[in-house]
Amino acid sequence: MNRLAASSSLLQEVTEQELHDLKSVLLGMMQDIHDVCMARDIRYTLVGGSILGAIRHQGFIPWDDDIDIAMRRKDWERFKDIFQTDLGQKYVLEAPDYGDKDTKTYFGKVYLKGTTLLELQDLKSPFEKGIWVDVFILENASDSPLVRRLDGMVSDCWRIISTCQQYYLYPNELMDAYMSATTASKWYYRIRKFVGFCFSFVSHKRFVAMWDHFVSRHKKDGAYVTLPASRKFYKGELLPTAVFADYHLVKFENTEFLSMADPHAYCLNLYGPTYMQEPPPEKRERHFFVKLDFGDALKK
Repeated sequence: MNRLAASSSLLQEVTEQELHDLKSVLLGMMQDIHDVCMARDIRYTLVGGSILGAIRHQGFIPWDDDIDIAMRRKDWERFKDIFQTDLGQKYVLEAPDYGDKDTKTYFGKVYLKGTTLLELQDLKSPFEKGIWVDVFILENASDSPLVRRLDGMVSDCWRIISTCQQYYLYPNELMDAYMSATTASKWYYRIRKFVGFCFSFVSHKRFVAMWDHFVSRHKKDGAYVTLPASRKFYKGELLPTAVFADYHLVKFENTEFLSMADPHAYCLNLYGPTYMQEPPPEKRERHFFVKLDFGDALKK
């Protein structure tokens, strides 16, 4: 998708100045989240590129432009409960089975009010469109290998269908043009919209809420946990509970945020044995958008 986006005139890549400003805003957002979590005794951990950046660069990966965190289910439920009181003045929370609005993703997103970060697929969607921090939910997994395998298959299919629903429910002309750039992408897009049509008898909000209830049904702590909404899906994100058994502060730019007990085991699973080596420029993840507006977020 990076190659397709780079060849499209419909999208723009983040400039160096925009990347610098975006990191500054994200750092402030994360500091607010961290402070509230510490005051409320809510535990989280940096995940994805954010924890990799913390252990490899002591901050952001130089070319990265987002922050990802994760919480155990019990902490996540408490975070939702206190969000409006503690963070609602500056931020909006969008999440499965939370509030009256539909949600874009299968995890939480904390948006900064008064900002815009518009992605191509959201031009006509009802979802929030501000600068965000992603909040993934760390779920208990069954101690039975068979049940874990079945859970993974169902969860992954559910996620794919939910995304297909969005393609069908919220089409826009620019997205159609973008996905028509190659024959392969055109047919990929058409098939996914057709799948979305087939499942449109269930609202997207309800469909995501059902998925959320399904993946969170294992209440008892066991030997494994997973991040079913993350990049490698259910099975790919499955790790021993001990990896997340405790939390400690790690340096991140000019401050400190929380890390899981064993971030190296996590990064080894997610990125492979060379995770401490920077990839060559052509393999670095790139981000494209339609519109970026910081509003008053950069004003002191």
